[in-house]
Amino acid sequence: MRPEELATQIGQTMRLARAAQGLRQEDLSDRSQASLQAIKNLEAGGKVELLTFLRVAHALNLSDAILQACQPQARSLDDIERMESARNTGSRVRLKK
Repeated sequence: MRPEELATQIGQTMRLARAAQGLRQEDLSDRSQASLQAIKNLEAGGKVELLTFLRVAHALNLSDAILQACQPQARSLDDIERMESARNTGSRVRLKK
């Protein structure tokens, strides 16, 4: 999926989450401290700042789901070792060529 398609899908999902909670865009704007225009942009799949996205997600109780979705998925033992190394050192992960 291209980034533009993903943004549109995420925007639609957030609109549905807002509607399921009985919130108007104005209510979500107040709750998240994001501008009404930012809410409209987000729901339309447009550009918003990452912090704005996270504020809206938090206001919709989606933070845990987003964090879970961003967890890396290991596909090999090498992936697991690199992830563990990065967790333990807290430094940048250098990839071997």
